[in-house]
Amino acid sequence: MSYTGIYFIAGLAMVLVVLWDYNRFPATAKRLAKRPQPNGSQFSRIALEIRNMTLMVLFAFFLWPWVVWMELTGNGRK
Repeated sequence: MSYTGIYFIAGLAMVLVVLWDYNRFPATAKRLAKRPQPNGSQFSRIALEIRNMTLMVLFAFFLWPWVVWMELTGNGRK
């Protein structure tokens, strides 16, 4: 298997984890995901969750080494 294939398979695995629950990567989600406004409508909450999910999927698939590095260093600072 080539390095591109390994990178692609690892990216797909990260996407599945993000689709399951993007808060599984708390350090990355803390930096990338926006929190809902307390007085926001239900539609704004749904739109914000779609935005958060899309952003996390893009980062998890294309930049998964950076996400892993951010998770490892983010958890080490605590």
